[in-house]
Amino acid sequence: QARAEAIRQKCLGKHGEVTEESKPKTELSPMLFDLTSLQREANGRFGFSARNTLAIAQALYERHKVLTYPRTDSRHLPEDYVGTVKDTLKALGAGYAPYAPFTAEIAKNGWVHPNKRIFNNAKVSDHFAIIPTGAETKHLSEPEQKIYDLVTRRFLAIFYPAAEYNITTRITRVDKEAFKTEGKVLVTPGWLAVYGKEAQTDEENPNLPSLEKQERVFAKDVEVKAKQTQPPARFNEATLLSAMEGAGKLIEDE
Repeated sequence: QARAEAIRQKCLGKHGEVTEESKPKTELSPMLFDLTSLQREANGRFGFSARNTLAIAQALYERHKVLTYPRTDSRHLPEDYVGTVKDTLKALGAGYAPYAPFTAEIAKNGWVHPNKRIFNNAKVSDHFAIIPTGAETKHLSEPEQKIYDLVTRRFLAIFYPAAEYNITTRITRVDKEAFKTEGKVLVTPGWLAVYGKEAQTDEENPNLPSLEKQERVFAKDVEVKAKQTQPPARFNEATLLSAMEGAGKLIEDE
């Protein structure tokens, strides 16, 4: 700790020089929702229980008729659904202003076309992925609106191109002391545009501001942190649902 504090005092308030190495990376949009992935997302985002999410999705299907059948284990659509998807996007663009820019962009670029990642009969059993129907949303409660928006934005995002990043390792040298920063620089938002800033948070690879060539930086603050290892976090509903999906992978055949 004494050594760290000495480095802090040495570097504080001084200018530094930055060098960095970057590798390009593309990231496809998440798959469409099945029931389990919707329950997991709703629990992580809003704290909804799995039972509550199912009840809300069921109401959106039966009573409001704005979502398709929710009790599904498929994350794909039938191969003959391309025309239906185009009609749904057109209805979404006309019926709900916040979605209109995205439906217009998808239509303008012709992004809805046969694509096995989305339209795949082999991955559809009795029911297909949960998507909006295009019907007008009226009198939705706040929880219903949240689930509807989750499903609809996921539906819009899957037709967008991949997001493009530069995964960057940045070395900042201040008075001969080297500080390493790792993160990502967003080059092309792609599907992240549908979600805005909230989709661009990543604890392991936080977004880094881009720097100009030969740009100098200023050590306005230097923080000293004491760290220790932590045990894995306790299960919540979202992480338990994920563990249950792949539970068989932990069993070895004798």
